Amino acid sequence: MKNICFQMNRKAWLVLLFAICLAFPALAQKISVQGTVVDATGEPLIGASVMAQGTTSGTATDFDGKFVIEVDPNATLVVSYVGYEPQNVAVEGRTTIKVTLQESALMLEEVVAIGYGTVKKEDATGSVSTIKPTEIQAGLSASVQDLLVGQTPGVVVTPSAGPEGSGTIRIRGGSSLNANNDPLIVLDGVPLSNQGTQGMGNALAMISPDNIETMTVLKDASATAIYGSRASNGVIIITTKKGQAGKPQVNFSATMTVNTARKTWDVLSAGEWKDLMASYWGANHEIMGYMGNADTNWQDEVLRTTVSQDYSLSVGGKAGFLPYRVAVTYTGNDGILKNSAMDRVTVGLNLTPEFFDGKLKVQANVKGYYIENQFSDTGAVGSALSMNPTIPVHTDYPMAEGSVDGYKLFNGYTTYMRGGIFNTEGVNNPLAMIESVDNVAKIWRSNGNLQLDYALHFLPELRFNLNLGYDISKTDEHKITAPNSPVAWDSYFQDGAGTDLYTYQYRANTLLDFYANYKKYFDVIQSDIDVTAGYSWQYFYGKGHNNGSLFTSNGFAITQDADGNYLLSEGTQRQGTTADSEEETYWKNHYQLVSFFGRLNYTLMDRYLLTFTMRADGTSRFSKDNRWGTFPSLALGWKISEEEWMEGTKDWMNEFKLRLGWGVTGQQDLGDSYFPYMAIYQASTIGSYYPWLDGRGGWMSTLYPQGYDSSLKWEETTTWNAGLDFGFLNNRITAALDFYYRETKDLLSYVTIPVGSATTNMLNQNIGSLENMGVEFGITARPIVTKDFTWTVNYNVAWNRNEITKLNNDGSYVTTGGISGPTGNTCQVHAVGYPANSFFLYEQVYDENGLPIEGVFVDQNGDNVIDDDDKVINKSPDPKVTMTFGSTFNYKNWDFGFNLRASIGNYVYANVLSDKTTLNRTYRNSSPSNLIDSDFYFDGGLSTANLYMSDYWLRNGSFLRCENITVGYTWPSLLKDQLRLRLYGAVQNPFVITKYDGLDPEVFGGIDNNIYPRPITFTLGLVATF
Repeated sequence: MKNICFQMNRKAWLVLLFAICLAFPALAQKISVQGTVVDATGEPLIGASVMAQGTTSGTATDFDGKFVIEVDPNATLVVSYVGYEPQNVAVEGRTTIKVTLQESALMLEEVVAIGYGTVKKEDATGSVSTIKPTEIQAGLSASVQDLLVGQTPGVVVTPSAGPEGSGTIRIRGGSSLNANNDPLIVLDGVPLSNQGTQGMGNALAMISPDNIETMTVLKDASATAIYGSRASNGVIIITTKKGQAGKPQVNFSATMTVNTARKTWDVLSAGEWKDLMASYWGANHEIMGYMGNADTNWQDEVLRTTVSQDYSLSVGGKAGFLPYRVAVTYTGNDGILKNSAMDRVTVGLNLTPEFFDGKLKVQANVKGYYIENQFSDTGAVGSALSMNPTIPVHTDYPMAEGSVDGYKLFNGYTTYMRGGIFNTEGVNNPLAMIESVDNVAKIWRSNGNLQLDYALHFLPELRFNLNLGYDISKTDEHKITAPNSPVAWDSYFQDGAGTDLYTYQYRANTLLDFYANYKKYFDVIQSDIDVTAGYSWQYFYGKGHNNGSLFTSNGFAITQDADGNYLLSEGTQRQGTTADSEEETYWKNHYQLVSFFGRLNYTLMDRYLLTFTMRADGTSRFSKDNRWGTFPSLALGWKISEEEWMEGTKDWMNEFKLRLGWGVTGQQDLGDSYFPYMAIYQASTIGSYYPWLDGRGGWMSTLYPQGYDSSLKWEETTTWNAGLDFGFLNNRITAALDFYYRETKDLLSYVTIPVGSATTNMLNQNIGSLENMGVEFGITARPIVTKDFTWTVNYNVAWNRNEITKLNNDGSYVTTGGISGPTGNTCQVHAVGYPANSFFLYEQVYDENGLPIEGVFVDQNGDNVIDDDDKVINKSPDPKVTMTFGSTFNYKNWDFGFNLRASIGNYVYANVLSDKTTLNRTYRNSSPSNLIDSDFYFDGGLSTANLYMSDYWLRNGSFLRCENITVGYTWPSLLKDQLRLRLYGAVQNPFVITKYDGLDPEVFGGIDNNIYPRPITFTLGLVATF
């Protein structure tokens, strides 16, 4: 046995010795290669990748651009760096190598869209930010507006919690009081209307994020003035993906998302509420008769956890002479409120052929959308906070013989009654509010354009561009209320009749743009001249009607017999009739914009830049005397880093540019007010008829003019901007700093007018001026770049302050910001010297324990009377500072990233708390109401109206939110380089750090009526490229 073992060991040693001998020649072939990687100017490139071709062996250059690598003498090195053309270098036995990389032609020509053309990024003179969504960002976003969240300083996006993907976008704080503050959206050259489309959110809700190539945000007037009257609130230019030359490429992505409420309101449980009611009202009070034995969590009854999905498939390439891209996407997004959902199908075709050796370029885009939104009554969440927790969701009421067949009383939902009938002033059953109404909107929408760009054969520097575009939509919406449901009983007729409210809307937006562009470089004067002049016409048309609420059943009547049984019998004959005629609800409107525009871009010695634009807009909204507005802008740029005396900084600074800009933009968007300058007559309605004076008897309907202001004119915003752009270490660090000041004059606002001065009590008028000023800073860096590991960070911060500087009204302020309580309750004002929508409340007095003394406020003027003169203007709903921080780590094929967003200095009026923490309101109109769990409750008996006006409800809404955390893995080459596959997981909105005790501190407008919780979502995604 020992001999066998010895022989085996001896053989093993011989094999090992033989293998080592064979290995020595191979080891001897490896050589150590030292080298340096530099750019065309000789500056070292830090973090450049150096790989041995066909192997996984590699390294990265150090701070001096140097590297050391062990390779075969006949190996080929693959040297690459972001923004430069990769280079293959044969070693050929050398031990010292110097590699010079040339800047990528694509990077050199990287352009940004600026409206009616593009400009090289390095030559841009305005405040412009470009966002290129990654496949991760696109997969995490249900709508395009989600891609904007926290991506650029000065842009604040407040998403809604619903599944339809709506929300609000503000660029540099907004510039108006009541006119539209939304930015202009330009999709593939077609400016979209900000008029609402029935049944859907904003215009961005229709676009699939997977189809976005870039989004360019124009923020200052020197960049936006080319769009004139629609650009006061900034411009977002969206470019969708196009086909590329080469073999067809197939892209497929799929995501599955689980949504659940991150936080819900903490209301009193059944036991807690019973005890508190007995203590406050007394054990013998009639409210105690409403106490049941259930323990119902009404929020759990109306909220849910859902699974949503998104699929995207695109094919792009070139068929003969024709580059193409076809894309189809489907999104199924179920909301966390029961019965709320959004289904969206989008189809897009993009063709970009060229003819005559590229002299004629054609872009044809057609996009079609089908969106089906199922709406659920968000008021059900409010009812869930108030509904009696001691009663069950359903009650099988005893029914008397002879009741209408097939019906239970109130369809079996537990409901408050008063005097044996439905209590219309009580809290409605939350689940009934959801399940009894089927509200579905179906939207068909299409937009697209045909753009022809022709450069003259005999003068190629001169080209003409014609753009024909359209955006049309049609909506059919049905809101069907079930007969005999609590919702039907709570309607105007209060007899339980079922209804079907059908709403139809059609909108069309057509566009014609034509411009000429001349661009040429003149060697003699070292100047680059780019001149554009053009004409634009855009027509907006809309019409619609509803069926006046078609009754789907007759009314019902309820009686109760001596045994307590309920008899549900047929009441008023209503089935097949309508409350209003279709003719009475029909509407139609239109308006148009006609524009002439021009722009000059001038570059001297590739370092001194000038941009001048001018646009004249004419609108049908204003009278002939005020119809035209002229909007100029001027911007200057200086590439300081290109000066000879900056030569010494070339080894560490590659960009240093100063930008100065001034410009004027306009505003005329008054929503659905199309002819606010002229008298439009309408027929009087019942209650406003006049008797016939010729003896015939009866009443007649007269015509009277709606309110109008013939002097109405453009709202104009003037913006000054100064900015600096930086680039360090071959753009491993890039940064931008901007200072701006905006002044808006002739503010358009819907204000109260003196009684008797018109046939209405409110009008659109030019009432004053408003200023915004701020600072924005953004930086992106790659602190670590090695062969296997890369770390990228980005941070941006913005500070903005707005102030009303003039109001033309008779009083010192304009009230706004409606809240709960008595009719007309408001908590905000527009006042000179303060930010727009500042809070206007009484200063609360507190006891020695820091608790509010009910009904006691500071008498500011010392007259011993608490009235409006004692209210204090204090705090703003707008944040003073917004910040975002993002970080991505890449290790080999793994990646991990997170994004944080902060808002500092925004204040919130906690309207939910002010409405649901008062004991006296727990029993009104024979209807009990629950409370939110609180450390302190007001009695409410002293002054209910003034109680709402206390600044006790004004809370600091500053927050730090984690937007998302992602982790993923990529297989770059599968199936013999035929497939690239990526899997990733993510969580969105996982936590919010704040002192605010409401559901969510991020409240647009600053009044927290928000009872619909924003969800936390968990996503699993796949991206495949063939």
